[in-house]
Amino acid sequence: MSGIAPHNILVRVPNWIGDAVMCLPALMDLRDCFTKAHITVLARPTIADILQGQCEINDVIVYDHQAEHQGLFGLARLSRVMRKRAFDMAVLFQNAFEAAVLAILANIPIRIGYATDGRGWLLSQRVPLPQQQSLHQVRYYQQLVQAITHVPSIARTPKLVVTSNDQLACQSQFTEVCSSPNVLFVGMNPGSVYGSAKRWLSERFAELGDQLVEQIQRSHPEFSSVRCVLIGAKGEESLGMEIANRMRSHPIVLSGKTTIRELMGVLRCCAMLVTNDTGPMHIAHALGVPVVAIFGSTDPEATGLLGGEHCIIQEQVRCSPCLLRSCPIDHRCMTQISTDQIVVAIMERMDRFLACQLGMLDDG
Repeated sequence: MSGIAPHNILVRVPNWIGDAVMCLPALMDLRDCFTKAHITVLARPTIADILQGQCEINDVIVYDHQAEHQGLFGLARLSRVMRKRAFDMAVLFQNAFEAAVLAILANIPIRIGYATDGRGWLLSQRVPLPQQQSLHQVRYYQQLVQAITHVPSIARTPKLVVTSNDQLACQSQFTEVCSSPNVLFVGMNPGSVYGSAKRWLSERFAELGDQLVEQIQRSHPEFSSVRCVLIGAKGEESLGMEIANRMRSHPIVLSGKTTIRELMGVLRCCAMLVTNDTGPMHIAHALGVPVVAIFGSTDPEATGLLGGEHCIIQEQVRCSPCLLRSCPIDHRCMTQISTDQIVVAIMERMDRFLACQLGMLDDG
């Protein structure tokens, strides 16, 4: 690809939140290599909301697969919109056959992606799948850009920013979390849209929340109170309420109540997030929020957190990682993780985090 300088690049990003966040370093690599190009991202609605204003992206086209762009007629409508933009190169981070079809329908002459899902014949440059075992997803996306540019990738970690407008809106909408001075908030994300195999037990999240409130308040009396904030996607409202009803310490329940941009603002107000392996885990980490992540059916070597203040809790059982949506046996990868393990991990990081924050305030 050396010698080619595209002016108008379309980037098809992944559909899952976590994958889209892990794609951010590759987007920055692309921007660094094509500094003068106009870069447009094609993304589903939630992902489009996350990527607005990130990585020096110039524009976002929303692929509304459940409404305007649903079915064959919807794809044809979307391809006409793309064709009018006259893109000269498409970078397909999404591995689906459909991504390559859309690039063809949009008359994009240079179409680059991994040769997966039987789509190799639709690509103008077919990039072989990386051979490394346990390659992290961040590096997987970066290697695609490296194949395009022949420029070695920088070892970046995903970074997200929350705009001042988003933060002000969040303070107005979620006053209890974002406008409560001298209150320490701990985020808890007990769900997983992907499936139950990735979920730690709800009753242990309830135990964890109560223990954290008691221990943090005891260790850090400088805070007027400590509150847990339960977050979750649409459809996880009942899970949030189930956990809240088990707790003595009256958490703030925001499960299913935030947009993705509002969630980013809420997470920024948390001193720490304890979570399953989910999209919010990656969002919090990319925002610089310390994370304690509980892994069971998935592989932290592939989708864990890179750099920053985080801790991954995982029990070594023979059947993990199975990558299944639901456990066909006894869910041992999660049941063997105790509440005490998580409390210890969080308190170690909480003490360091607060000491660092206090030091920064003293220096100021």
